[in-house]
Amino acid sequence: MIGLEVLYGFGGFCALALLAYLVYALLCAEEF
Repeated sequence: MIGLEVLYGFGGFCALALLAYLVYALLCAEEF
């Protein structure tokens, strides 16, 4: 069984990656 700490850690990592991707997309969209 996977621990909640690992699950929260993975979820937080995914959230940060998604947030960084959205910011990157916004910056690229403004340039064009």
